[in-house]
Amino acid sequence: MMSEKHLTNEQIEAYIEQGLDAWAHEHLAVCARCRARTARAQRVETALQTLPRAETPRDLAARICAVIELRVAQEEARRARMPLIAVATFFSALLAVWFGLEMLFVLEDNGALYFASLLASQPELLSTYSFDAVFALIELLPIGEIALTLFALLTALILAQQLVETARPPALAFK
Repeated sequence: MMSEKHLTNEQIEAYIEQGLDAWAHEHLAVCARCRARTARAQRVETALQTLPRAETPRDLAARICAVIELRVAQEEARRARMPLIAVATFFSALLAVWFGLEMLFVLEDNGALYFASLLASQPELLSTYSFDAVFALIELLPIGEIALTLFALLTALILAQQLVETARPPALAFK
């Protein structure tokens, strides 16, 4: 039976624009659903054709070219920053390693690592002298070195993110 297979939207659009093949004409003769869809599409097409058309602004091409040139300039500036961001990322990571090593040396020099290992190997000391042990451990922590290490790590991570975003190809669509 012919009405089992209905016309697609593309076939209906083709019918409205230039007519269809014999099978589609026969199908429209027997299928009320496709006739209704075709009539609805024809009404929409007629309504669209009767709408007033706005005149294209004379400077449209110039404005489009200006936007494209601006985007190209932004992309070139973004790419030009990549070596600087890469160098800054490298040195920030190097500083983070340096401050981390300095922190470890201070922890070793003031006995904090030994004290932490002693507390880990003899947990009864921590339970017996809990307040004093925690306070002593906090006193041994090199707060300045820890802060510098964390700041250098955060800086390196932010710069690495910027480097990845700069190296990534730009989005194709305009925002």
